[in-house]
Amino acid sequence: MEQLQPQPALVRDRLAPAERRRVARHLLLDGFGLAAQERLAASRVVVVGAGGLGSPVLQYLAAAGVGTLGIIDDDVVEASNLQRQVLHSVADVGRAKTVSATDALRGLAPEVEVIAHGERLTRDNAAAILGGYHLVVDGSDTFETRYAVSDAAANLGLPVVWGTVLGWDGQVSVFWSAAPDGRAITYPDVFGPQPPEGESCATVGVLSPACGVVGSTMAVEAVKVLTGTGDPALGRLLAYDARTSAWDTIALAAPPSSPSGVALAEPTPPTEPEPELAAPELTSAGPPSDSPELPGVLLLDVGLLPGAVLGAVFARLEDLAAGNLPPELLDHPLDEPVVVVCERGLRSRGAEQLLRAEGWRDVTSRAIIG
Repeated sequence: MEQLQPQPALVRDRLAPAERRRVARHLLLDGFGLAAQERLAASRVVVVGAGGLGSPVLQYLAAAGVGTLGIIDDDVVEASNLQRQVLHSVADVGRAKTVSATDALRGLAPEVEVIAHGERLTRDNAAAILGGYHLVVDGSDTFETRYAVSDAAANLGLPVVWGTVLGWDGQVSVFWSAAPDGRAITYPDVFGPQPPEGESCATVGVLSPACGVVGSTMAVEAVKVLTGTGDPALGRLLAYDARTSAWDTIALAAPPSSPSGVALAEPTPPTEPEPELAAPELTSAGPPSDSPELPGVLLLDVGLLPGAVLGAVFARLEDLAAGNLPPELLDHPLDEPVVVVCERGLRSRGAEQLLRAEGWRDVTSRAIIG
């Protein structure tokens, strides 16, 4: 098997005595050693997202001795991030994630060069940002970003270490348009054309340590690709189930000449979330005009725009999760029906779970647009 290393080929960067002492456990590692460590020091890696997956990736790559780390994120730290985004602290709430992450990484590994890209990666700027790096780690949480990363990296010939986590489940793989041995597979080859946005951690939740497991695995894959050691997950999809702590490995076939998604060996892994379908009961811009007058029914709107549903009680999903329930809901009997709505039925389904946990027994969720 041809040795795997990103293009252009990395040069070795001689290590100072202090750095050699710092990474001594790597130098003692069978199959790794000084040559691999020097390649890490010469590597330039960009991480898309400084959140639940980006946090452990950035921490471990900095600690491992990667010479240059780029961080792409346009978001700020929120209190709800701290459950899983362990690179940030309470003191960072309200700060840009790139700024918070840069400070944390410089405290962990001062010799690492950190480059903050405080902007959203798009198809328009992806090539310009990614072009200065040897490898991309994609921890983004939208299809739009993932496909922009994949297309730009494929055009640049860069390997992409990709991962995702949702609820209890995670997936990791390595995609590389220039990979040897017939393993040149990209993200769209596996998942097909870009779909509409689907579920997210904000709508269905996520187990925080699962982010650490998946993110750490992504860091391992990045180190293997950069150093030419081990067997990276090219042509394989690693599927993690936190409920059982089990990993499944799914072989990916080489893409056909006109790819619409590559074949997966059995067992079929959990796929990317399907777009939510609108419920047939509510398909207009709002509910039926007499919905609020239905006896005993509370209509609860958890959509993005307050007042979008006439006659409904509005509540933010984040407030419901925090236990801040609107007075109308608190006064509503636990055995009386509650109908929860939002634009596409994703946030309403999460709210349904929360309300059932709070004791309401007759709760249904609906989408209000298709």
